Amino acid sequence: MKKITGWHHITSIASDAQKNYEFMTQVLGLRLLKKTVNQDDVTAYHTFFGDENASAGNDLTYFDFPGIPKAVRGTNAITSIGLRVPSDAALDYWFKRLEEFKVKHHGIDELFGVKGLRFEDHDGLRYRLVSDENGAGGTAPGTPNQWSDVPDEFAIIGIGTIEITVRHLEGQESWLIDTLGFRRIGEEEGAIRYETGDGGNSSSIHVRVDQKSQNEYQGYGSVHHIALRIPDHAELMKRIEHVNSLYYPNSGFVTRFYFESLYTRVDSILYEFATDVPGFTVDEPLATLGESLSLPPFLEGNREEIERTIRPFDTTRINYRK
Repeated sequence: MKKITGWHHITSIASDAQKNYEFMTQVLGLRLLKKTVNQDDVTAYHTFFGDENASAGNDLTYFDFPGIPKAVRGTNAITSIGLRVPSDAALDYWFKRLEEFKVKHHGIDELFGVKGLRFEDHDGLRYRLVSDENGAGGTAPGTPNQWSDVPDEFAIIGIGTIEITVRHLEGQESWLIDTLGFRRIGEEEGAIRYETGDGGNSSSIHVRVDQKSQNEYQGYGSVHHIALRIPDHAELMKRIEHVNSLYYPNSGFVTRFYFESLYTRVDSILYEFATDVPGFTVDEPLATLGESLSLPPFLEGNREEIERTIRPFDTTRINYRK
């Protein structure tokens, strides 16, 4: 099997697709790449945000399940999403921008030699901007969104270091090292760092241990799952065989039309393996991604009913072009 190089996407739960869209595009400056529905619950949107060119491995995605309560924080959960920026100077820009938009944030910090900036969105979902100045490597940076007022030299350019918190370390460490091929790098300020592939922000995960808190109760403001990047169908089949050989309970092969997947849960953390292909342009041209509701072929026959029942969602672009 080929080595895992990093993350394909991170999926979280939002309270409202409209508010989430406005935060991701107007505050964070990302591009809406796909507006579709949760294929297992078509009453919820599934939105994808990323860079200008819909580059693989840079996607943040969101469900907005109707009526879901706010998350109750705890252990055995994905507790922070990393977002890469090009430099330490970009963190200074984002500190001021978050102040301007009145986004809850903390001061610039440093962990494993990489500077970062923690903040929360309107739902309380936790993020950490991480500087590539001393943390580059792994997945190539994405292309800044050209429908944003964020200067290219400061723009978010992909997924960075993910943080999870668990009650017991052994299960996660065995999964990361023995099954996925990550390397344990070291421990600092209560975080244990693991890297895969070429390492760096795009290919690393921090694990913290918390045995005092209750398990997290998932709701809006929490991360739903982490997706690991797999190049293609053939490689996914090898991963399915490997996971089965180790007796991890799993979904088996799943097609999401835009990519193919396998899901498995390790100590309450839901992991997905997702392929780079075919990608978001399989049913829409790159220039107009996200401007209309996309449905996979197996849901297309239900379009009229889905459009009638799903909540209104205005994705009018910001009137700005670099």
